[in-house]
Order: sequence, then C-alpha cells, then structure tokens
Amino acid sequence: MPNVNPGEVRSDVENILKVWTANPEFKLKDVTLESFKAVAERFEGALTEIARHEEELKPLRNDRDDLAEKLNGLCTRTRAGIKGYFGENSTEYEAAGGTRSSERKKTGRKVKPVEPK
Repeated sequence: MPNVNPGEVRSDVENILKVWTANPEFKLKDVTLESFKAVAERFEGALTEIARHEEELKPLRNDRDDLAEKLNGLCTRTRAGIKGYFGENSTEYEAAGGTRSSERKKTGRKVKPVEPK
C-alpha cells in the first residue's frame, strides 16, 4: 500500500465535500455523499484519537530521549574504558562495538597526479 499523507487526505476531503455539497446532483456508482461523509467522520475521529494519544506519549518520549542521550554518552565512555583496559586490538573492544586497530583502513599519503606540460 502506498504511503498516504493524512494531512493531504484531510485537505482533499474538505475540498471534495465543498464541491459535492454545492453540487448534490453529482453521483458516483458506489459512493454517495452520505457514505463519503461517514468515512470522513471516522477518519477525523481516528485523527483526534491519535492526537490525544500523542499528547499522552509526549512525556514518555521526552524521558526516552533524555535517557538515550545519557546512555549514549555512558556507552562511549565505557567503550573507551574497555579500549584502554583490554587494548585497541582486543576482542573485547570489538565485542563492545569498537573497531579493532588491525581492521581499520590504512590511510596513506595521496600522491597528486603529475600534470603533463
């Protein structure tokens, strides 16, 4: 199923309802103005319910983000400590998420190409 933007759908619904309500003679084979309005009302109800839950989740998301930032710093410090204790080429350092020194890409000087005269 393609990804549909609810905000764009809401805007489309508003525009279509204006036109259809102003032109009640417009007909579709399997959709009536009333059935269209009923689906639109259910859609609005779902958006309202989602917004309510978003507000409830905001404090939890803020707490999660703060803890993730703190924990990320602790992971970095701990990994550095493991590197210092076990060595930068150790299996323990690799297991903790570091890149062993023997597996790092070797960097060398880049030679500039000689331009022909």
